[in-house]
Amino acid sequence: MAPRRALFDPLQRRDQPTWLVVRNMTGTVLDSEQIPAGADLKRRFALAMLQWMDAGWQLGEFSSTGGTFFCAKGLERRMVGIQPTEPGHLPERGTAELQGCPSCGE
Repeated sequence: MAPRRALFDPLQRRDQPTWLVVRNMTGTVLDSEQIPAGADLKRRFALAMLQWMDAGWQLGEFSSTGGTFFCAKGLERRMVGIQPTEPGHLPERGTAELQGCPSCGE
């Protein structure tokens, strides 16, 4: 038998804060809410879906394994998801800082 890869569960309890993030379909962050460390993320995910539905949005596809759902109202469409990092925050990778593009001078 081939070994199984471990699956990441974005809705498992974490010792660090997480964020509920609302984006439009171009990926622009429209809103975010910090969820405290240790919170029941499965419950928060289900609650977020219910809140959007109660506000008149039509729930579309969703994935608890991805921690994301889509909803629409008229022509507007939103992606709502739980993520482990603050929106707009790039996690540190090693000690090097991000630098501009060496070939284009930015």
